[in-house]
Amino acid sequence: MFTLLRLYMLTLLICCNLLVLAQFNYPVARTEPFDTLIYGKKISDPYFWMSRKANEKEMLDFSKAQVSLTKNILDSIPGAETLLKEWDKAYASLQDELWNLKTVGTTIYYNRDIPGEGTWLCRRSSPVAPEEIILNKVIINGQRYSIRKKVFAHNKPLVALMLTQSGEANPQIRIFDMDKKEFLVDSIGRVMFNDSRGVSMTWMPDDNGLLYTQAPPTDISSEIYYNGKIKLHITGTDPLNDETIFGTNLNPSISLKDYETPYVYSFNNSPYIIARIRAGDADNYAFAVHYSKINGRQTPWKRLKNYINLGDGFDANGKYLYAGTKGKPRYEIVKINMETGESPEVFLPQQTDVIAVTDAGHSSGIIAGKKSLYVLLRRIGDMQVIKVDYKTKSVILLPLTNKGAVADMSLLGDDDLVFASGSAIKSVQYMHYDFQNRKLSPLPFAEKIFDASDTYSTKVIWVPSRDGKQIPVSLIYKRTLSLQNNNALLIDAYGNSGASNDLFCNPTLWPWLKRGGIYAYAHVRGGGELGDDWIKDGQFPNKMNSINDVVDVAAYFVKNAYTSSEKQLVMGGSAGSFLVGMSINQRPDLFAGGLFLSGLPDIVTYRDAAFARESKSVGPIDTKEGFFASYSISSYYQIPENKKLPAMLIAHGATDYILGIHPAARYTAKLQRMQKGNRPILFLVDWEAGHHGSDEEMLYMYKFAFWQTGHPDFQLK
Repeated sequence: MFTLLRLYMLTLLICCNLLVLAQFNYPVARTEPFDTLIYGKKISDPYFWMSRKANEKEMLDFSKAQVSLTKNILDSIPGAETLLKEWDKAYASLQDELWNLKTVGTTIYYNRDIPGEGTWLCRRSSPVAPEEIILNKVIINGQRYSIRKKVFAHNKPLVALMLTQSGEANPQIRIFDMDKKEFLVDSIGRVMFNDSRGVSMTWMPDDNGLLYTQAPPTDISSEIYYNGKIKLHITGTDPLNDETIFGTNLNPSISLKDYETPYVYSFNNSPYIIARIRAGDADNYAFAVHYSKINGRQTPWKRLKNYINLGDGFDANGKYLYAGTKGKPRYEIVKINMETGESPEVFLPQQTDVIAVTDAGHSSGIIAGKKSLYVLLRRIGDMQVIKVDYKTKSVILLPLTNKGAVADMSLLGDDDLVFASGSAIKSVQYMHYDFQNRKLSPLPFAEKIFDASDTYSTKVIWVPSRDGKQIPVSLIYKRTLSLQNNNALLIDAYGNSGASNDLFCNPTLWPWLKRGGIYAYAHVRGGGELGDDWIKDGQFPNKMNSINDVVDVAAYFVKNAYTSSEKQLVMGGSAGSFLVGMSINQRPDLFAGGLFLSGLPDIVTYRDAAFARESKSVGPIDTKEGFFASYSISSYYQIPENKKLPAMLIAHGATDYILGIHPAARYTAKLQRMQKGNRPILFLVDWEAGHHGSDEEMLYMYKFAFWQTGHPDFQLK
């Protein structure tokens, strides 16, 4: 009786709050007729005017009014101070943790939080050497910058930093001398965002110059992040005189297609430079050149024949490139002679587990030592590392004892390996594999870890999809929680372009877990966790499988009493937003709400930087088949008529490097107009944030999540 009474009171509380919400009036966007016919399909959009440059001010005024309302609503929900205190406590428990550790020769660089001082870049000349703090806040000429990316020189004490302001505005490169603790006068800008990690840049093997990619000199948003060129900056010279060494219209044998993006790489153990090309709708490819032959427009690049590159998954030793490539469902590693560029030979054939070519903590899963190659193998929740001898090709499995994820692999000295080992409930520990003695142990200054396994649990379950595929889902939850007991549940997913998500300890989840919530990461098709076939089964022309997988996982959770439709949320950012909008469109009855983060609801009419990058995944817009595929997964056009829709928080960063605000603003207006229920449709813009959001956005997300799943401590006042 007591349980029934509590359920009744909770239901009454939710209903009362929804009635209160109905009293809020959304800012109304005007409508303007817009009709177009594409491949015989009529598209009508009364809010398309927001995407026209001439109406930008009016669109921004509408957005600001929406944001004001959203903040007023979410600020009236209590609990902000409680959440902030819990996050502070959670991160304090990780005080000894290191991150972004990178080795160069025998020197070890890493980030560490120093109480009262913030995050510092630190270094040690060896694993047993004392720590030296290098760099904290970046303030140049009175202006503060954020470090988006850093690349260390091979031998000199220099680090190249990609700096931004207010999220992703004003991207530039500055060079810091770590011995003198000062910036060089060199200032390179505007540089391009190759992807969300920042600019592609690397040092020349002799450290006398920096190679980087630069955007065309244009303010047209659809062109800024494409057709870039690779330039060479000699330190101490005027960047205005930097020579272009790779790009369209330089070399008659090199002609990049529209929307192809160049990346550049050098290696600690090789004199060769690699230019890899990220293609919009085709396979990626690569070129190579010995650094001594770089000569501006006349640089004699050799295309690596019959090689499909898969991102950053390669490393070099001497004249040979060891690279992950297609050819087998679980990939294989080939050996390529960069001097000749001739067709590659298979070095490591397909393994039982998927070769984790890339996306291992945004680093390569292939590390080339002097005598052997280290290769990361992907198992969800239980990754492994193997060592392959160059001469005999014999394989040895490293003696990992901790079950979880591996990332940040790098070479220490000639053949030792350093890497991050962690899990969803244990903080990262950096491990050192001693090549000579075949011994694995923590770095001596990184022995402490935070272990939350006495409080939280994690496991992988396999959920059947409608077409019979088994979808792996990683769960994190409170150890004492009964899983099948109608809990609040948050589904997160991405499933795009072969990216994989390996769960590490994330203290931002702890308030959710502490209050009995379940976090479920669905490794849906389109991601790289299960190899090439898994990717193909979730990209054009099969992209709908990614969405169906999320829906089927959500239905499974409701059917098996993990949660209910009143307590289940779905979350996704960037390309993961496709899954949020379309899952809710397909089955609004399964969800209490969605978190649509830095997303793109309209792939059909959008012509800024994102659309071509996703064409291989969602369909080329310049073909009938591609158009209809893109249309079918564009959340904006698939909103169901006359339905009570789940709540939605649409969050965006105003300086997002790849996505404008206007599609999200249109989506907000349309959802609000079509909502037949009482749940809120809210638009949140952080005017100082970029593609990755901000701390303020995170706070509002959690308040929204607790509110919409009915937690009594997070309801409207």
